[in-house]
Amino acid sequence: MNWVNKQTRLELKEREEKVLKWLVRDYAINGHPVGSSRLVAMDYFKVGSATLRHVLSDLESGGYLLQPHTSAGRIPTDKGYRYFVDRLMECETPEQEILKDYESTFEHISRDLDRLIKNTAQFLGDMSHALVLMSRPQERATRIRSIALHELDRDSVLLIVQMSLEQVKTIAFELESTLSRTVLKEAENILNDLFSGRDIEDVQNLVDADSSEVARKNPIIDQILKSFNKVLGSNTNTDYRTYGTHQLLQYPEMADPAKLEFLLEAIETDSLQRYLPTPLYSGKPSIFIGSELGQNIFSNMSLVSIAYTGNNCNGEIHILGPTRMEYERIIGLAEFTAEKIETLINTKYIK
Repeated sequence: MNWVNKQTRLELKEREEKVLKWLVRDYAINGHPVGSSRLVAMDYFKVGSATLRHVLSDLESGGYLLQPHTSAGRIPTDKGYRYFVDRLMECETPEQEILKDYESTFEHISRDLDRLIKNTAQFLGDMSHALVLMSRPQERATRIRSIALHELDRDSVLLIVQMSLEQVKTIAFELESTLSRTVLKEAENILNDLFSGRDIEDVQNLVDADSSEVARKNPIIDQILKSFNKVLGSNTNTDYRTYGTHQLLQYPEMADPAKLEFLLEAIETDSLQRYLPTPLYSGKPSIFIGSELGQNIFSNMSLVSIAYTGNNCNGEIHILGPTRMEYERIIGLAEFTAEKIETLINTKYIK
């Protein structure tokens, strides 16, 4: 599976993998540290408590588990969750009752896009017991119209790309050396000669190709090109529906007042999506665990994100919950929902 941030890791032994798998699953549901006696009670292991204690100790030494209190059981670390997601997870297809419930509820409102997005976010929030952000599908720009470079100060520039559908994307970056207005204007002319009037796909191919010849024509072109794909791939969709803030309050680990204040303010001001990575348009979800989100405020949270596409439009679904979320079930829900939204958009001619 194409999960994000996948790194080469040492293989755990079969028994260690089995213990880690069932410990992650049990902790996700119950929220209590898991000890050897609990594992024995699961009846999935044909060994005694002493052997399981030894396995738990080895997993802790390897950084996959930690013991929050002396004499308590263990809980997974971010490393343990990542190993589980990358190697051990078995995604679940939503139960038939859930499938029927979604189809019967949303089929009749499929032509009302706003209601469809709002109700789907609520459906996902209730099913996942997490916070859901779902964007309204946005029509994709297909062509570059013009490019401008605006000097912010002597060593920083704002790149402005005007696209079809009246979309404008920008990115500011610092230059490796100071520049003159002559060099800046020359770079702007070169970029327009290269990219103006071209399809975005063609532009991306040109940017990805060897640019050494172009870069020799102007000292800042190479640095601009390195930022160009960030502009083309950046998300400009600010029309999100949010649901499930109350779902997070049921988790004791979400009780940090500072983190709650940040989340509530970000939701109120419609700015939470700015902190969330953009999912890959690969048909598969991206999973970010704890520190992988890049913000200390999300240190004990995980994010499942998936993109959905329609007739020349695209949108995003983000499911934000504690690191002990039920990954297998939630990822199955995300994939199912994205597929259903795509079908409704493509077949019901939503306007």
